Amino acid sequence: MGILKYIFIIFLGLFSLGEVFRFDVVNFSVKPIDIAAVILFVVWVPQLFKKWKKDIRSNSLFIPIILFVGIMCVSLLFNIKNFSGDEIFVAFSYTLRWILYASLFFVVKNFSNKFKEKIIYLFLGIGAAIVFFGFIQYFFYSNLRNLYYLGWDEHMHRMFSTFLDPNFAGSFFVLYLIFLAGIFLFFLKNNKIQQVLLVGLISVFTLTSIYLTYSRSALIMLFVSAFIFLILAKKIKWLILIIGLSTLFIFISSKNFYIENINLFRIASTEARIDSAKVGIEIIKNNPFFGVGFNAYRYAQVKYGFRSVIGSKSSHADAGADNSFLFITATTGIIGLIFYLNLLKEILKKAHANYKKYKDKDKDIRKYIGLILIASVGGIAVDSFFINSLFYSFVMIWIWILLGLIENN
Repeated sequence: MGILKYIFIIFLGLFSLGEVFRFDVVNFSVKPIDIAAVILFVVWVPQLFKKWKKDIRSNSLFIPIILFVGIMCVSLLFNIKNFSGDEIFVAFSYTLRWILYASLFFVVKNFSNKFKEKIIYLFLGIGAAIVFFGFIQYFFYSNLRNLYYLGWDEHMHRMFSTFLDPNFAGSFFVLYLIFLAGIFLFFLKNNKIQQVLLVGLISVFTLTSIYLTYSRSALIMLFVSAFIFLILAKKIKWLILIIGLSTLFIFISSKNFYIENINLFRIASTEARIDSAKVGIEIIKNNPFFGVGFNAYRYAQVKYGFRSVIGSKSSHADAGADNSFLFITATTGIIGLIFYLNLLKEILKKAHANYKKYKDKDKDIRKYIGLILIASVGGIAVDSFFINSLFYSFVMIWIWILLGLIENN
């Protein structure tokens, strides 16, 4: 397990690079963290065979994962005649990527409890680095206009950090803030005052980062995740504080609402999301049972005349619908949606079982990780109605690793 741990540490280190370093390979993008995930998986394979029957096949998440992977593959096979060989290859590569990320759960769950504690501290450092990069970007690189030709929107006057998108950055900042809140409570219960002060300070900067993304979906996710977390933690006064600070932020920033990008009541992006939903619904109507093939959505939009070939290739947004649940249904059909909802249910069920198990053990870190996971999944599920966050690489990685942390070795 030694080399696996070192590779995993490198893998987490690459997480903070976000979307900054990526390159195209046969019409699809590859990030350094994807390469590290492949290496991690290959090194883990011997453990896969060793623990297959006792530790993997018997896990409650194994069948839901297999069912969803199966429908992803079946949906592509069902539509194999509708797309070229290259298009099917690219679409299938994203299925493989999803499998790589899901395998992180099994990798992490078998680490020792001592190493899992190190992962928690690594999470603290990774998130802090992304927040720090966000402030550097916000003050010194205020828009992405020079990368417009690569398919990125300009996002003027908004924080997007290393993710190059304020909405996905906002989603991550909320996940990180919820993580910080759980770790803050853990340190508080264990009377670790220095750690409490440090985590508290990072939390202030992270909350500020959420606001500076000017992402409405992130603000909604913040309220939902904070509500779930604070209700379960019985810290309702903190929720009042967050609502008060958010209201104050909206009031102060309202004087700049004449700038479209930071206007929280902007119309253009709302209309774009409605148009995206209409496209998704239209595709679902024509492919109700098996969809158009997992991650063949970009090519399906061209086929149905919603996008041009050239425009579709250059845009990052055309690979999926803004709504994750419409995306799942459009690409894997109603059957795929049912299987995916079942997977989400099993994830929440496992997180809740963990929380109940350690509910009265205030000094056990596993109680707080379970609490973090419930609030994170609940928040990201709501966030995914506005952006395709359920299938965003860094969100998936974060959730699968958290899930592995709550499992006993």
